[in-house]
Amino acid sequence: MNKLLLGVFGVLAVLGTGMIFLQQQNVAELRGEVAGLRSDLQQMGKAQAQTASAVGAARPPIQTTAAVDSSAADEQRAELAQLREEMVALKKTAQDATRQAQAATQAARGESPVPAKLTPANELKNVGRATATAAVETLLSAAYGGDVETVASSIALEPSAAALAQELFARLPEATRAQYGSPDKLIALMLAKDASGLTGVQILGQRDMGPDVVGVRVRFANEDGKIKEQGLAFRKTADGLRMIVPDDAVKKFAGQLSGGK
Repeated sequence: MNKLLLGVFGVLAVLGTGMIFLQQQNVAELRGEVAGLRSDLQQMGKAQAQTASAVGAARPPIQTTAAVDSSAADEQRAELAQLREEMVALKKTAQDATRQAQAATQAARGESPVPAKLTPANELKNVGRATATAAVETLLSAAYGGDVETVASSIALEPSAAALAQELFARLPEATRAQYGSPDKLIALMLAKDASGLTGVQILGQRDMGPDVVGVRVRFANEDGKIKEQGLAFRKTADGLRMIVPDDAVKKFAGQLSGGK
């Protein structure tokens, strides 16, 4: 199903790009027509001036000729106004096609088309964990601020991840184990380390993933200028929602502690 959706989004992105090209081509052609029409009008104006000059030399100008010239000029101005309106409409269509193509491309990449409206990391607060959005802010606020105790109380390790964390903790020197106290706090420390370069956060949405699990889509901005999106899962517990730490995260932290990136 994921491959099928990616294929559909890819087709939409291609179609959107094609629409943009055609609309831009139409606008360019219309601009050329307007320029040609303006040139024609200028030539007609010169011809009319020359005719009026010649007629004026032979006889006094008559009101009917002026009225005909004025009527023709009015028609030409009306036609130009209509062309301008069509150009504005074409530009709007091209812009709409651009937005549609961008949305299709973002969807194919698993990104959200929601405009970026990031909350600075230093403005995040501990707002409890009664709701998924509150749990996200509280966790990230603590991680960014290096509050390991709060981070540890805001996460939940799956049984397999807890086993991996216990193995990692057991390999540490005794003094280090005494310093951190538990595998959960070690993982909390690594999460805080990851959040040290955080500059902004935006919650894009949430959905129920099970009776006791809520998924939250979050947009992150880092100090290197990069923006990424990630899905986080939170489990409902007696003391509020806790972020589920998967096996892959523990394995990544183990690699970092072993000297990897």
